[in-house]
Amino acid sequence: MMISKTAKVPQAPIARPGFKIVCINCDSLGIVFDSAEGAPPSTQVTCRHCGVPRGTLGELRALSCSDRRDLFEV
Repeated sequence: MMISKTAKVPQAPIARPGFKIVCINCDSLGIVFDSAEGAPPSTQVTCRHCGVPRGTLGELRALSCSDRRDLFEV
């Protein structure tokens, strides 16, 4: 019996960085969102303090709908 190699290799999901709750540049929590209410999910959300991109609106929406409780554990 012969099994193809593709059947043996597990398919891992592509790791994608999510929305940054804390700015990696200045450690700020504030964000700026300068768009209309119906903005597309690809709209950038930036840090209020230094202006560095923190992620997209779609990532922020996904984070708000998640049930993760370990986001702020140290």
